[in-house]
Amino acid sequence: MIPIKDLIRDGCWLKCTATNYKGEMIFRMRILSFERLDYPNIQRGVTLSPIEEGAVRWLMKLEVVNLTKVSVLFGYLKEEMRVVDSDGFQFADDDAGLYFSDFAKQIGLSHGDLLPKLKYQGAVIFKVPDEDLEYSLTIKDGTMEEI
Repeated sequence: MIPIKDLIRDGCWLKCTATNYKGEMIFRMRILSFERLDYPNIQRGVTLSPIEEGAVRWLMKLEVVNLTKVSVLFGYLKEEMRVVDSDGFQFADDDAGLYFSDFAKQIGLSHGDLLPKLKYQGAVIFKVPDEDLEYSLTIKDGTMEEI
């Protein structure tokens, strides 16, 4: 696993393969940023889902290219991504109740289909314990390699 801060610093692309109940997905992605979710940037009137005490939400912005021969829902890709802390614990995505908000559309949290060969910018929110700042990225039931 490669630390996320190194992926951002180097600007490298990753080739990822993931398998879920829909079959195999192949994509390239590059991490643009990974920061604590900035709550003041979320529009008024949006209600966030509650968060457990001791947890924080981090926002990952990324570019992704679908290399699968058919369209793939961005949500399927997000479901396969995991943030891993320094102790090896894995954390899945968490839309924070923002999925249908204007904020989600603005940052790319609620993309629909990813057409093959086209580059998209999107975002994924992860809920993690408020104790670690060194995270890596992995694909559940898949592979990831630097290209």
